[in-house]
Amino acid sequence: MSLIFAALLAAAGVQASDAPPATPALPGAAPPLPSAEQRVAQSASIGRLLYLFDRAAWTSTDAVTATVAKDQLTGVGGYVVELADPQTLRVTYYRGAGDAARAFFVADVRAGQVVRKELLATPVALSADQAILARARTVAAARAVERGYKPCTAFPFNTVVLPSRNGGPIAVYLLSAMPDATTYPMGGNYRVVVASDGSVVASRPYTVSCLNVPIPKLPAGAKPVGVTVTHLLDPVPTEIHVFASYSLRMPVIVATSDKQVWVVQGSSITPAKFK
Repeated sequence: MSLIFAALLAAAGVQASDAPPATPALPGAAPPLPSAEQRVAQSASIGRLLYLFDRAAWTSTDAVTATVAKDQLTGVGGYVVELADPQTLRVTYYRGAGDAARAFFVADVRAGQVVRKELLATPVALSADQAILARARTVAAARAVERGYKPCTAFPFNTVVLPSRNGGPIAVYLLSAMPDATTYPMGGNYRVVVASDGSVVASRPYTVSCLNVPIPKLPAGAKPVGVTVTHLLDPVPTEIHVFASYSLRMPVIVATSDKQVWVVQGSSITPAKFK
Protein backbone atom coordinates (compact mmCIF):
# COMPACT_ATOMS: atom_id res chain seq x y z
CA MET A 1 0.00 0.00 0.00
CA SER A 2 1.42 3.42 -0.94
CA LEU A 3 1.98 6.09 1.70
CA ILE A 4 -0.43 8.41 -0.11
CA PHE A 5 -3.21 5.81 -0.16
CA ALA A 6 -2.62 4.84 3.48
CA ALA A 7 -2.84 8.49 4.50
CA LEU A 8 -6.07 8.89 2.56
CA LEU A 9 -7.55 6.00 4.52
CA ALA A 10 -6.57 7.70 7.77
CA ALA A 11 -8.06 10.99 6.59
CA ALA A 12 -11.30 9.25 5.71
CA GLY A 13 -11.44 7.90 9.25
CA VAL A 14 -11.10 11.37 10.75
CA GLN A 15 -13.64 12.85 8.36
CA ALA A 16 -16.10 10.09 9.23
CA SER A 17 -15.58 10.74 12.94
CA ASP A 18 -16.71 14.34 12.41
CA ALA A 19 -19.96 13.23 10.78
CA PRO A 20 -23.10 12.61 12.86
CA PRO A 21 -23.70 8.91 13.60
CA ALA A 22 -26.03 7.03 11.26
CA THR A 23 -27.74 5.50 14.31
CA PRO A 24 -28.55 7.81 17.24
CA ALA A 25 -26.65 7.03 20.42
CA LEU A 26 -28.48 5.94 23.55
CA PRO A 27 -29.71 8.83 25.71
CA GLY A 28 -26.87 10.16 27.82
CA ALA A 29 -24.25 8.09 26.01
CA ALA A 30 -21.23 9.98 24.72
CA PRO A 31 -19.43 8.74 21.62
CA PRO A 32 -16.09 7.11 22.44
CA LEU A 33 -13.11 9.42 22.09
CA PRO A 34 -10.06 8.25 20.17
CA SER A 35 -7.11 7.21 22.31
CA ALA A 36 -3.93 9.28 22.38
CA GLU A 37 -2.26 6.62 20.23
CA GLN A 38 -5.05 6.83 17.65
CA ARG A 39 -4.89 10.62 17.57
CA VAL A 40 -1.12 10.56 17.11
CA ALA A 41 -1.45 8.08 14.23
CA GLN A 42 -4.15 10.22 12.60
CA SER A 43 -2.10 13.40 12.98
CA ALA A 44 0.92 11.70 11.42
CA SER A 45 -0.95 10.32 8.40
CA ILE A 46 -3.06 13.38 7.70
CA GLY A 47 -0.19 15.82 8.22
CA ARG A 48 1.85 13.98 5.62
CA LEU A 49 -1.14 13.98 3.27
CA LEU A 50 -1.60 17.73 3.72
CA TYR A 51 2.02 18.27 2.79
CA LEU A 52 1.83 16.02 -0.29
CA PHE A 53 -1.38 17.66 -1.54
CA ASP A 54 -0.09 21.17 -0.87
CA ARG A 55 3.21 20.37 -2.59
CA ALA A 56 1.35 18.98 -5.60
CA ALA A 57 -0.63 22.22 -5.80
CA TRP A 58 2.30 24.62 -5.77
CA THR A 59 4.43 22.38 -7.97
CA SER A 60 1.68 22.20 -10.58
CA THR A 61 1.08 25.95 -10.32
CA ASP A 62 4.56 26.45 -11.74
CA ALA A 63 3.57 24.18 -14.66
CA VAL A 64 0.40 26.21 -15.26
CA THR A 65 2.18 29.54 -15.36
CA ALA A 66 4.87 28.11 -17.64
CA THR A 67 2.30 26.69 -20.07
CA VAL A 68 -0.66 29.07 -20.08
CA ALA A 69 -0.37 32.67 -21.24
CA LYS A 70 -0.80 35.16 -18.42
CA ASP A 71 -3.82 36.80 -20.05
CA GLN A 72 -5.52 33.39 -20.16
CA LEU A 73 -5.17 32.84 -16.42
CA THR A 74 -7.79 35.42 -15.52
CA GLY A 75 -10.94 33.95 -14.09
CA VAL A 76 -9.33 30.78 -12.73
CA GLY A 77 -11.77 29.38 -10.19
CA GLY A 78 -9.41 27.02 -8.40
CA TYR A 79 -8.07 23.50 -8.55
CA VAL A 80 -8.80 20.06 -7.14
CA VAL A 81 -6.26 17.38 -6.23
CA GLU A 82 -7.07 13.68 -6.60
CA LEU A 83 -5.25 10.38 -6.36
CA ALA A 84 -4.49 9.29 -9.94
CA ASP A 85 -2.68 6.11 -8.87
CA PRO A 86 -0.99 4.96 -5.64
CA GLN A 87 2.05 7.15 -6.36
CA THR A 88 0.60 10.06 -8.33
CA LEU A 89 -1.55 13.07 -7.49
CA ARG A 90 -3.54 14.69 -10.29
CA VAL A 91 -4.21 18.43 -10.09
CA THR A 92 -7.04 19.79 -12.23
CA TYR A 93 -7.40 23.55 -12.69
CA TYR A 94 -10.77 25.01 -13.59
CA ARG A 95 -12.44 28.28 -14.51
CA GLY A 96 -15.85 29.33 -13.28
CA ALA A 97 -17.85 28.00 -10.34
CA GLY A 98 -20.67 25.60 -9.61
CA ASP A 99 -22.23 23.95 -12.65
CA ALA A 100 -20.36 26.39 -14.90
CA ALA A 101 -16.90 25.22 -13.74
CA ARG A 102 -14.77 23.90 -16.60
CA ALA A 103 -11.41 22.13 -16.34
CA PHE A 104 -8.72 23.59 -18.61
CA PHE A 105 -5.39 22.25 -17.33
CA VAL A 106 -4.30 18.94 -15.76
CA ALA A 107 -0.96 18.05 -14.19
CA ASP A 108 0.20 14.77 -12.68
CA VAL A 109 2.66 15.09 -9.80
CA ARG A 110 4.80 12.23 -8.54
CA ALA A 111 7.44 12.56 -5.80
CA GLY A 112 7.16 16.34 -5.97
CA GLN A 113 7.73 16.54 -9.74
CA VAL A 114 5.32 17.21 -12.59
CA VAL A 115 5.47 14.07 -14.74
CA ARG A 116 2.65 14.97 -17.13
CA LYS A 117 0.82 18.15 -18.01
CA GLU A 118 -1.92 18.93 -20.49
CA LEU A 119 -3.58 22.14 -21.58
CA LEU A 120 -7.00 20.99 -22.73
CA ALA A 121 -7.87 22.14 -26.24
CA THR A 122 -11.50 22.39 -25.15
CA PRO A 123 -12.35 22.94 -21.47
CA VAL A 124 -14.59 20.21 -20.05
CA ALA A 125 -17.05 20.02 -17.19
CA LEU A 126 -15.68 18.74 -13.90
CA SER A 127 -16.39 15.12 -13.08
CA ALA A 128 -18.94 14.43 -10.34
CA ASP A 129 -16.17 13.79 -7.81
CA GLN A 130 -14.27 16.91 -8.85
CA ALA A 131 -17.41 19.03 -8.59
CA ILE A 132 -17.95 17.81 -5.01
CA LEU A 133 -14.39 18.76 -4.08
CA ALA A 134 -14.73 22.17 -5.73
CA ARG A 135 -18.01 22.79 -3.90
CA ALA A 136 -16.43 21.79 -0.58
CA ARG A 137 -13.72 24.36 -1.21
CA THR A 138 -16.35 27.06 -1.82
CA VAL A 139 -18.38 26.04 1.23
CA ALA A 140 -15.29 26.12 3.45
CA ALA A 141 -14.41 29.61 2.23
CA ALA A 142 -17.91 30.80 3.11
CA ARG A 143 -17.66 29.16 6.54
CA ALA A 144 -14.39 30.98 7.14
CA VAL A 145 -16.07 34.31 6.48
CA GLU A 146 -19.00 33.35 8.70
CA ARG A 147 -16.75 32.32 11.61
CA GLY A 148 -14.20 35.08 11.15
CA TYR A 149 -11.40 32.69 10.25
CA LYS A 150 -8.51 34.74 8.92
CA PRO A 151 -4.94 33.93 7.89
CA CYS A 152 -2.11 35.16 10.08
CA THR A 153 -0.17 36.58 7.15
CA ALA A 154 -1.02 39.12 4.46
CA PHE A 155 -1.63 36.40 1.87
CA PRO A 156 -4.82 34.44 1.09
CA PHE A 157 -5.25 31.00 2.61
CA ASN A 158 -3.60 28.03 0.97
CA THR A 159 -6.47 25.57 0.67
CA VAL A 160 -6.10 21.80 0.81
CA VAL A 161 -9.17 19.68 0.08
CA LEU A 162 -8.81 16.01 1.02
CA PRO A 163 -11.00 13.61 -0.99
CA SER A 164 -13.28 11.28 0.93
CA ARG A 165 -14.05 7.63 0.39
CA ASN A 166 -17.48 6.32 -0.51
CA GLY A 167 -19.19 9.71 -0.53
CA GLY A 168 -18.26 10.59 3.04
CA PRO A 169 -17.47 14.03 4.47
CA ILE A 170 -14.63 16.07 2.97
CA ALA A 171 -12.03 17.83 5.10
CA VAL A 172 -10.96 21.25 3.84
CA TYR A 173 -7.90 22.84 5.42
CA LEU A 174 -7.38 26.60 5.30
CA LEU A 175 -3.69 27.24 5.94
CA SER A 176 -1.85 30.50 6.43
CA ALA A 177 0.79 31.00 3.76
CA MET A 178 4.45 31.63 4.61
CA PRO A 179 5.18 35.34 4.09
CA ASP A 180 8.88 34.71 3.39
CA ALA A 181 11.71 32.32 4.17
CA THR A 182 12.30 33.75 7.65
CA THR A 183 8.92 33.23 9.33
CA TYR A 184 6.49 30.31 9.62
CA PRO A 185 2.81 30.86 10.59
CA MET A 186 1.83 28.32 13.26
CA GLY A 187 -1.44 30.20 13.75
CA GLY A 188 -4.25 30.96 11.34
CA ASN A 189 -4.92 27.36 10.33
CA TYR A 190 -8.41 25.85 10.23
CA ARG A 191 -10.34 22.74 9.23
CA VAL A 192 -13.87 22.69 7.81
CA VAL A 193 -15.57 19.32 7.29
CA VAL A 194 -18.20 19.39 4.53
CA ALA A 195 -20.82 16.69 3.96
CA SER A 196 -21.52 15.32 0.49
CA ASP A 197 -24.69 17.46 0.35
CA GLY A 198 -22.66 20.64 0.87
CA SER A 199 -23.59 21.24 4.51
CA VAL A 200 -20.92 21.94 7.13
CA VAL A 201 -20.50 19.06 9.57
CA ALA A 202 -17.84 20.65 11.78
CA SER A 203 -15.17 23.33 11.81
CA ARG A 204 -12.34 24.27 14.09
CA PRO A 205 -9.30 26.51 14.52
CA TYR A 206 -5.96 24.97 15.51
CA THR A 207 -4.83 27.95 17.59
CA VAL A 208 -6.55 30.73 19.49
CA SER A 209 -4.26 33.45 18.13
CA CYS A 210 -1.59 34.12 15.55
CA LEU A 211 1.85 32.70 16.17
CA ASN A 212 4.46 33.56 13.55
CA VAL A 213 7.60 31.60 14.45
CA PRO A 214 11.07 32.81 13.34
CA ILE A 215 12.87 30.17 11.28
CA PRO A 216 16.40 29.56 12.58
CA LYS A 217 19.12 30.63 10.15
CA LEU A 218 21.95 28.14 10.35
CA PRO A 219 25.43 28.00 8.86
CA ALA A 220 26.04 25.54 6.04
CA GLY A 221 26.14 21.95 7.26
CA ALA A 222 24.51 22.69 10.63
CA LYS A 223 21.63 20.47 11.72
CA PRO A 224 18.57 22.30 13.07
CA VAL A 225 17.33 21.40 16.54
CA GLY A 226 13.87 22.60 15.56
CA VAL A 227 11.27 25.18 16.52
CA THR A 228 9.27 25.09 19.76
CA VAL A 229 5.58 25.89 20.16
CA THR A 230 2.93 25.55 22.85
CA HIS A 231 -0.39 23.96 21.86
CA LEU A 232 -3.40 24.19 24.18
CA LEU A 233 -6.31 22.88 22.12
CA ASP A 234 -5.38 19.19 21.84
CA PRO A 235 -3.68 16.65 24.13
CA VAL A 236 -1.30 15.57 21.36
CA PRO A 237 0.30 17.28 18.35
CA THR A 238 -2.00 17.73 15.36
CA GLU A 239 -1.68 17.28 11.63
CA ILE A 240 -0.78 20.98 11.45
CA HIS A 241 2.42 20.34 13.42
CA VAL A 242 3.29 17.44 11.12
CA PHE A 243 2.64 19.62 8.07
CA ALA A 244 4.86 22.32 9.59
CA SER A 245 7.70 19.87 10.21
CA TYR A 246 7.60 18.69 6.60
CA SER A 247 7.39 22.26 5.30
CA LEU A 248 10.24 23.52 7.49
CA ARG A 249 12.32 20.35 7.05
CA MET A 250 13.10 20.34 10.73
CA PRO A 251 11.57 19.05 13.98
CA VAL A 252 8.72 20.88 15.68
CA ILE A 253 8.79 20.56 19.47
CA VAL A 254 5.26 20.80 20.86
CA ALA A 255 4.33 21.40 24.50
CA THR A 256 0.68 20.39 25.09
CA SER A 257 -1.72 21.49 27.82
CA ASP A 258 -1.00 18.47 30.06
CA LYS A 259 2.67 19.52 30.30
CA GLN A 260 3.71 16.77 27.91
CA VAL A 261 6.42 17.66 25.39
CA TRP A 262 6.48 15.99 21.98
CA VAL A 263 8.95 15.91 19.12
CA VAL A 264 7.37 16.01 15.66
CA GLN A 265 9.78 15.11 12.88
CA GLY A 266 7.94 14.56 9.63
CA SER A 267 5.29 11.95 10.38
CA SER A 268 7.14 10.73 13.48
CA ILE A 269 5.49 11.96 16.70
CA THR A 270 7.18 10.85 19.92
CA PRO A 271 7.33 12.03 23.55
CA ALA A 272 10.44 14.08 24.19
CA LYS A 273 13.18 12.42 26.21
CA PHE A 274 15.15 14.72 28.44
CA LYS A 275 18.57 13.75 29.73
